[in-house]
Amino acid sequence: MARNISKESLTQKIAKTEKAISRNREQYERLTAELEELHKKQKAIQSEELLKAIETSSKSYEEILDFIQGKGEKE
Repeated sequence: MARNISKESLTQKIAKTEKAISRNREQYERLTAELEELHKKQKAIQSEELLKAIETSSKSYEEILDFIQGKGEKE
């Protein structure tokens, strides 16, 4: 048997739930933007590391590029 709930109580619960959803949505959006920014920073660091490795490598640019692209692999 369903419990009877007053109209006012139901309205309050709906408002409370909507507010919680709104807060969670805002937090989700904020955290998503932060994560995206962190990924950009990580990619920049990786790119910098890769460029430094290429500069100090004894291999030529073409050899490195061929290796990365999987060309010239012995099967």
